[in-house]
Amino acid sequence: SSGIGTTVYGTYTFKETNKIQAIRHLMRPSLTYGYTPSFEQYYDTYLDANGNPIDFSRFDGTLLGAPSKQIANAVGFALNNSLEAKVRDDENPKGESKKIFILNQFNFSTNYNFAATSFKLSPIRFTGGTQLFENKLGLNFGATFDPYDLNESGNRIDGYSISNGNGLVRMTSANISLNYNLSSRDFGADKDKEKDKAKQQNVQNGGREDDLFGRGADLSNNNQTLFEKKRDISQKELYQFQIPWDLRVAYSLTYANDRKEREITTNSLMLSGNIDLAVKWKMGFSSGYDFARNGLSYTQLRFERDLESWR
Repeated sequence: SSGIGTTVYGTYTFKETNKIQAIRHLMRPSLTYGYTPSFEQYYDTYLDANGNPIDFSRFDGTLLGAPSKQIANAVGFALNNSLEAKVRDDENPKGESKKIFILNQFNFSTNYNFAATSFKLSPIRFTGGTQLFENKLGLNFGATFDPYDLNESGNRIDGYSISNGNGLVRMTSANISLNYNLSSRDFGADKDKEKDKAKQQNVQNGGREDDLFGRGADLSNNNQTLFEKKRDISQKELYQFQIPWDLRVAYSLTYANDRKEREITTNSLMLSGNIDLAVKWKMGFSSGYDFARNGLSYTQLRFERDLESWR
């Protein structure tokens, strides 16, 4: 395999009197090539209980796994984009401007396999994401487009949609997810001091430190401690009128149209949060509602006590 890529910048500058001073578009096109030979000679066939042939390799379950059975000779293309703006910060005493992301990512990718006997062109995958409301609301979206057409039975055929007059591509799936993070620190005097902690929480939830692909929201039971890694709270400390808490709200919607079914497969609203009941006592919860199946999702309550040397 090999690949080549570059980075292209484009900047549009506005007048100095405008709130938006400049917009920059960053593009990263890349071209890759990969060849994989066939290792079919390392595969054998046996019949299952129903008499159906099953292919297996002697390397199944090993450290590196079984080699590929299919030959591949593919060229891939990807185009990654980001869009950011430079705006005037009226609250800055030095008059310095600040940068905000309009789109953290806006990417396209596909590949063409010359060795394939059919369906040489892979579906075109599109992903995008951004953050709103001072990085509190993460928005991610994506879609898959298939250049091949369907027959009357809804089966995929080795013929381009545009050749049959059905448009350039078919949208076979689409998804959108939103997650919003809120905590008691957002309403306190130490709001600015907690930005680094928010980044650490984002990484712990599956996101990136720079929030490039939106904030992660892990609402499952990962058996991780509910407490922060570093806490400077004595046994005698009292919360008085401020009880620390945090809340994460996530929404996910998935649209499927692989065989012209045009249905919503995922439509869920999820909640997850923690609250400090007392010093070194914390309670967490996670739940949600699946609108596609009209029922509550897996619900969980967690209680934890910090005893310094163990929990």
